[in-house]
Order: sequence, then structure tokens, then C-alpha cells
Amino acid sequence: MSGTDSVAGQGLPPIQPDSGFDIVDFLVNAGAALLWSVVAALIFSLVIIVAMRIFSALTPGINEMEELRKGNTAVALVMFGFTLAVSAVVVAVLLK
Repeated sequence: MSGTDSVAGQGLPPIQPDSGFDIVDFLVNAGAALLWSVVAALIFSLVIIVAMRIFSALTPGINEMEELRKGNTAVALVMFGFTLAVSAVVVAVLLK
């Protein structure tokens, strides 16, 4: 993928001269942004739940939730790193 194929390489859209504020366009864009946010949050939530179940299955000797209740900082950091990694993958897929 070259630099011109990325979103950043496309530049800003052209500014329309004398294009006053259109409330309908604004509301449509705001509604689309809200809908996209809700869909992305639902997808992210489902992916995190599935990923945590897979992570628990891959670590059979440790009950992560029980360790978190006990205040085990090491387990919390591992879970945080895992969640961050899964989040990065989900964002990369959603933005593609």
C-alpha cells in the first residue's frame, strides 16, 4: 500500500464556496456518526467477550477473574495488554 492509498494521503475534501450551513446534512451526518459509534461499540464488546473466553481457555491453570478480585496486579497488567492488543486489531479491521 503506497502513501497515496491511505486515508491520510488523500488530503482534505475541497471546500465548497458559498455552501451555507445545511441542517439536514448536519443531522444526517450526526445520525450516521452516532449509528457507526453504536455499531462499533457492539462489535468491540462482542469481540472482547469472545477474546477473553479464548484467553481463559488458553490459560487453564489461572482463573483470571478470581485473581483480579484478589488484587493481583500482574494478572491485571496482562489482561490490560491483551485487551489493548485485541482493541488494536478491532480498530484496524473497522478502519479498513
